Amino acid sequence: MDALEALARLARRAREEPIPIFNVADEVRLRIRSEKPASVTLIPLGLFGGLSAVAASITLFLAIEFWKYMSSPVMELVAPLPEMRLW
Repeated sequence: MDALEALARLARRAREEPIPIFNVADEVRLRIRSEKPASVTLIPLGLFGGLSAVAASITLFLAIEFWKYMSSPVMELVAPLPEMRLW
C-alpha cells in the first residue's frame, strides 16, 4: 500500500504545480511566412502526356490497319462453298 500512497502523493503534487503558459503562434506564423513556396513545374507531366498521346495514336493506327485485314472465322467457313440454287 505504500507504493499506492506514494503514487497518490505524486499525483496530488503534480496537480498543485502551476501550468506553464506559452504561446508559439507568432513564431509559427513568422516561420511559415519566411519560407518560400516550392515552384511546381509541369514539364515532366506534359512530356509524359505527349508521349502517351503519341503511343496511343500509333496503337490506334495499327489497330485500324490490322482490323481491315482481319477476316471473320465464320466467313472462312462459308466462302469456299459455291452458291447453290434451289430452283
